[in-house]
Amino acid sequence: MRAREIHAGLHLLDRQVVRASSGRLVCKVDDLELTGDPPYVTAILAGPLALGPRIGGVPGRLMVAAAELLSPQERPEPWRIPMHLLTELGSAVEVGGDPEEPALETWTRQNIIARIPGSGTEEASREQPARHERSPAARLGAYLDKPVLDEDGTLVGNVADVRLRQDGPLLMEVQQAFTVAELIVVPHWHSRLFGYERGPGGRAPKLVSALIRGRFAAARLVAWDQVETSGPDGFRLNVPASRLAPLTDLYEPDPRRR
Repeated sequence: MRAREIHAGLHLLDRQVVRASSGRLVCKVDDLELTGDPPYVTAILAGPLALGPRIGGVPGRLMVAAAELLSPQERPEPWRIPMHLLTELGSAVEVGGDPEEPALETWTRQNIIARIPGSGTEEASREQPARHERSPAARLGAYLDKPVLDEDGTLVGNVADVRLRQDGPLLMEVQQAFTVAELIVVPHWHSRLFGYERGPGGRAPKLVSALIRGRFAAARLVAWDQVETSGPDGFRLNVPASRLAPLTDLYEPDPRRR
């Protein structure tokens, strides 16, 4: 059976996160935490401390500065929802269990709401587990828009999305365990993908599908094992650009490349 594959930007980022039991909104997926090599998605990150760095520029820095100023934490961190709490990935991301409350909401409940007589928060405040500091982890948002150079130093393009593959060995109790499988690289840094260019069409308008696929004819798939180094300045590959698969391999696989 083929492993499930999703595209982080298309299927995860900015999606609503809801409780599986009630359908109530929890947050939105502002970024994804990555650990290991190859990188695995270990948590959903939410809140301004997750969204700000992903947005970047002046708006992103202002968002982070405001969140850090208001945070009661000595070292503010994004709201983190471990992947083992995810129960379903669809039009919304469903989570079970009891996601840890964001630090600012915890501080507000314990220091303001709990002091109001009859608020009923006294017991809940005592039951909250202590927060543990974590070592900084990579974020998927840091991959997006980064330049990709082939082994000769020639610019291939910029990362437009990241393809994730469900990984059985790490599943255990984690139903939604995903590893970074491929980078989707487009030749124009300002290009945005829409979804039509990543499938056989189906219900997509033929004219729209043809136009978008024509625009992304030079887009390439970079397998993670083709990445030599990665960092703040982008990605360096261990193969020439001519060895990279075209984006059409997503729906028209070339057996010669397999």
